[in-house]
Amino acid sequence: MTNNEQYTQLGNISNYSGDYIKQLPVDQTPPNSSEIQIIDTLFRKNPGKLQIFFNEAKDSFLVTILVIFFCLSQINEIIKKILPITINSPYIFALVKGLIAGILFWFVKHFYLSRKL
Repeated sequence: MTNNEQYTQLGNISNYSGDYIKQLPVDQTPPNSSEIQIIDTLFRKNPGKLQIFFNEAKDSFLVTILVIFFCLSQINEIIKKILPITINSPYIFALVKGLIAGILFWFVKHFYLSRKL
């Protein structure tokens, strides 16, 4: 029997002798954790608009906090004490602050905010 003949036979539902859903056996045993995980993966709930807004607002809030933190004069003095090259060059100073803020943003976003509560 070739593939074409198989498809022709399966395409004709009246000749197909499969199980109907209503005739499948059902028991009352509760699903185990792996079955629940598979079902949750397949049938995820779609988040509402408010949930989407709060998920997106996390990044903006984090950037706002980092900008405020790195605008503090105490942070500027700490950076200038640790890296004396930043005292004479405002460009290097801005680059160092940007790099530190970017690294902090990445760590917080990927290690703290990624946890599901």
